[in-house]
Order: sequence, then structure tokens, then C-alpha cells
Amino acid sequence: MFKIHYFLFIVLLNFSCNIDKYKSKNYNFTYSNMLIDSNLIVDSVILKTYLPYKIFLDSVLNKNISFSPKFIEKSRPESELSNLIADACYNFIKNKYKIDFCLLNFGGIRSSMPKGNITIRDIYEIMPFENKLVIVELSYDNFKFLLEYLNEINGQPISGLKININNNIISHNLSSNSSYKILTSDYLSSGGDNMFFLKDSISFINTHHKIRDVLIDYCTNYDTLEYKLDQRFHYE
Repeated sequence: MFKIHYFLFIVLLNFSCNIDKYKSKNYNFTYSNMLIDSNLIVDSVILKTYLPYKIFLDSVLNKNISFSPKFIEKSRPESELSNLIADACYNFIKNKYKIDFCLLNFGGIRSSMPKGNITIRDIYEIMPFENKLVIVELSYDNFKFLLEYLNEINGQPISGLKININNNIISHNLSSNSSYKILTSDYLSSGGDNMFFLKDSISFINTHHKIRDVLIDYCTNYDTLEYKLDQRFHYE
């Protein structure tokens, strides 16, 4: 321990003896503002470097994968867009794993679904994050916390679960079990969006499927997308 202290003392002493050397130097910096607009001259070297990558990326992102008969966007407590995304994830995973329902979050939906041809770029704008689908198993008590949370926050994207609320008395369409397996995102499973009850899971499975990839796969399988509102959150 003494040797460490002695070494630190020598380093600090040497720095203090040489600090004037750094003070004596004058560093002069010059700068100017550059207006970035249509008059800015294109750097041909930079353009030549990235253009092949841009051409390739555009060829992938601009690919038509489906058709949307109308413009849709997210809203609470449910929406055609949030229902479509939750249904796509639920239907994709339920054939691979045992799950009771799917729970996602409105914050993860970052754009709307345009009317007309749907491209991969549109899906990236709707779901730009790298979130993966995971399965958490919750105890019955934590499942009740989940229902109360959904009531207080006025809904989140869900599939496979329907909630009825009457004077803050919450009922649902699922069978009474000691635990429930919930398909959600890795972000939410770690407590994101104040869903701390998802962290207290009995079991955890990472499906390794990204939500965005599942949505792209879903759209690719339908020439024309269909939307629905089915009162997943019903208030009496």
C-alpha cells in the first residue's frame, strides 16, 4: 500500500512541476459558419465513396411488400395500426411457443402506415428499433398488476387478450391460471415504460425474432393489409 501511495505522490509532483509548460502554450483556433442548403457544393470524393452503398440500400428499402387500402395511425386505447402489429407478433410466435397473449407499447410505434404501396422503408419508419420478441412468464399477482397498469395508462397494443372495465373493476377473456406467458419486447421485459412487473418473471425466453422483421414478414404474406377494431379494451 505504501508503494502505491508513494508512486501516486511522484506522479502528482511531476505533473505539478510541469503544469506551467502547458499554460505557456497558446492555442489559437479559428472557425467559420457554413450554411448547409442547396447551394452547398457536393464533395465528389465523398459522394463517390458512399453512392454504391446508397444505391444498394435504396434497392432494398424501396421494395414493395404489400398494399394499404387506407392511412392508419396509432391511438389509445386501441387502433388499427397497434392491433395489426400486436396480431402479427402474436400469430407469428404462437405457432412456435406456448403463449397466452402479446403485450407491446405505443412508444415503440414511431410512425403511421401510409395509404398505397407499403415498402420495407415504411416498416423501418414504423418500427426503427432493434427490439426482439421475448416471452416472460408472470405469476397471477403480477398479471393483476399488468391489468391495473393497462387500465391506468388507457391501453397498450395487445393481442390474444381482451379487457373489460366497469367502474375500475377489470375482467378479461383468459382462463384463470397460476401464471401467464406473455409475448413482449426485450425493452419492456427489462421494465421499460414503467412495466416493472415484467422484470419479476418466473421464466424468460428470448425468441431472437425482431419485431420489425416479423412485421415485414407479415406484410409480405398479404397483398392487401386488413385492419380491425374489436374492442380489446371495452369500457362500460
